[in-house]
Amino acid sequence: MNDLLVKIEALLFALGRPLSHTELAKQLGASTENIAAALAQAQPSRGVVLVDDGKQVELRAAPEAAEMIERIRKDEYAREVGKAGQEVLAAVIYRGPLTRSEIDFIRGVNSSQTLRTLTMRGLVRKIQNPKDSRSFLYESTTELLATLGVQRAQDLPEYTMVREKLSKLEDAYRQRESADTAASE
Repeated sequence: MNDLLVKIEALLFALGRPLSHTELAKQLGASTENIAAALAQAQPSRGVVLVDDGKQVELRAAPEAAEMIERIRKDEYAREVGKAGQEVLAAVIYRGPLTRSEIDFIRGVNSSQTLRTLTMRGLVRKIQNPKDSRSFLYESTTELLATLGVQRAQDLPEYTMVREKLSKLEDAYRQRESADTAASE
């Protein structure tokens, strides 16, 4: 059971999101009964604890660190999102929902930390990608729309025009890429 508990903790850490007992069992090739038994053996670790509501399990900061974490989060939320955050938000609003790799491609740099920060702030959320269960899509939240002072993304300035221009640019890029591929064959 200790080995299974280590795998549960590692999986929760790696994915960075809560998982149901059923998802854990499927991912780890174990029964839900074995998952429950392993979770029952969990002891608080140094800085993290397993929180289990009977349906979902997630890693959280240990209660002893809660005050420090709350202080750091408040500091983080008080700061502006910065240029990187603005770029990601623009991509998600005008072109989203997008995968992290699509956002990285648009920006030309790794966006993992920026997405994490924007997700923690509640400005974007991760949803399951219906085309690929191994990846997630990022989309705007009602918190983001409220922060921008609009009720719907379509109410943003020049929303339709920007989306149309982006679509034309993407079509041109795909055609150029297709022509390059055909020429190299």
